[in-house]
Amino acid sequence: MFEFRPYRSGDEPAITALFEVVFGRPMSLEFWRWRFLDHPAGGPLVMLAFAEGTLVGHYAASRAPLSLHGEHHPAALSMTTMTHPDWRGRRLFEKTAEALYATLPEQGISAVYGFPNPAVHALRIMRAGWYDSYEVPTLTLDMASLRHPAQPDPAVRIAEHIDARFGRFFAKVAPDLPIAPHRDSDILAWRIDRNPDNTYRRYVLEEGDEIAGYALTKAYGADMLDLVELRAASGAAARALINTVAADAAASDRTRIATWCLPNDLHRLPLEMAGFKASAPVTYFGGRTFTPLPADLTDGRLWRLSMLDSDLY
Repeated sequence: MFEFRPYRSGDEPAITALFEVVFGRPMSLEFWRWRFLDHPAGGPLVMLAFAEGTLVGHYAASRAPLSLHGEHHPAALSMTTMTHPDWRGRRLFEKTAEALYATLPEQGISAVYGFPNPAVHALRIMRAGWYDSYEVPTLTLDMASLRHPAQPDPAVRIAEHIDARFGRFFAKVAPDLPIAPHRDSDILAWRIDRNPDNTYRRYVLEEGDEIAGYALTKAYGADMLDLVELRAASGAAARALINTVAADAAASDRTRIATWCLPNDLHRLPLEMAGFKASAPVTYFGGRTFTPLPADLTDGRLWRLSMLDSDLY
């Protein structure tokens, strides 16, 4: 009944049309091409399902390599799962997923991971061979709860773009990160500087000609700020960045700052000391491994995640 094949150039209009049918909002061709075709780590990982010549299913993964104690491993972020409403109830989701997964090891992909929403979380566990690694809480700072105004650190500067210092910094701290999505300057520049939909602010803690950490933020709505990534070499460096972000948020009348940080992360205690508290929403996180890896991806204690690892931020 269904024909499955990988993405071909020219499929984009049908894909974005299916997205609007499924999600009730448009997705630009520019965004789809940026997300799936332009990643510095390689080309598209997209499987399409057709019925009678019409696109009715889409299962995609965006390249998202992992760093395991500093060792690079190709992996992918699962996202943009779509089934046309008229074709639901026929296990098209799992069939399209398996058609894509069958191609990933031959492309060198060791694992796929992601943040399934509640509508598909159970399906991925029951029918797509996924495991759960963690349920990620949102950490939120209510600016009104601060007893004293946050003070910016004079060593923290605003960077106009992602430069080579970011990649060198990640290479320096990566051996201490058990499992973390890989960050080099090319990947960060693609994700931040060339993002067609979102605008980010780049904070760097300068240390001579290098940096001792960075923070990336994005405005959300009229009064909220997302701290989409915090990466620092020490607790003191993390506090300098957090305080500067909080001071800027107060100056721009932001009432809350939200971020992600798992319990074993170096940054968790500095965030809690600054007033961040775990709250809703809680996001599912898991994946599937295709080839043996030198770390257990099912162990949520080993992961170092940020909002930037999700396609939603």
